[in-house]
Amino acid sequence: MLLAIDIGNTNTVVGVFDRDRLRDYFRVASSHHLTSDEAGLFVTGLLDRMEVRPDEINRIVVSSVVPRLSTVYERMCARFFKVEPLWVSVDITLPVTIDIDKPRQVGADRIANAAAAFVKYGGPVIVIDFGTAINFDVVTEQGAYIGGVLVPGPETSMAELARKAARLFEVRLAEPERAVGRTTAQALQSGLFYGTLGQIDFILDRIIAETGFTSPTVVATGGLANGIEKHSRHISKVDPTLTLDGLRYIAAAN
Repeated sequence: MLLAIDIGNTNTVVGVFDRDRLRDYFRVASSHHLTSDEAGLFVTGLLDRMEVRPDEINRIVVSSVVPRLSTVYERMCARFFKVEPLWVSVDITLPVTIDIDKPRQVGADRIANAAAAFVKYGGPVIVIDFGTAINFDVVTEQGAYIGGVLVPGPETSMAELARKAARLFEVRLAEPERAVGRTTAQALQSGLFYGTLGQIDFILDRIIAETGFTSPTVVATGGLANGIEKHSRHISKVDPTLTLDGLRYIAAAN
């Protein structure tokens, strides 16, 4: 079985594939103070809930954008599974080609998303990953990853606004009852939701105009993806396991 781990700044997602089938997956908050023993107990605990024994795991693939946690999970794989993980980077075989100016700067999660989107949906395809940042990743019809756009995610923006404005506070991303809020909380929620939506569709307008794509598939993923797609003019699919699928495809290619 394949253990797939996606380590992000906000969340860590752990999934298990039995051949091509995703047995189950869990999304938890990323603890930047995690030890390798804690990581091992956490992952083996999730496996136990999936009714998977640690000795059934014979391959591990990891994408990480948190260097400190990369070291933690490297040690965890050696101690708890006796497996050397495959780390996603531009230096391994990928289902897409990386056609950007500084390829080693691209995040492993973005590589996994681009790979999964192209394999599952073909090109041209645009991925929007909602997390600490909102990542827009663009793949051509020929399978070339040509870059994208990075903006602060809605939770990141809200936390920073609340930190800098003494009388404001954080609200969650959710569709408001009305655009014009009659309380401060309603006004913040409206601004967060419609501001995020407007930003997404405007950036997609610019990407499509610049690339000349005709009817690209636009896929949303990430912990905050659900809900926005109902109002977007461009998002056609929501795929919550896209990154994990990308890890599987990359593992299969290597």
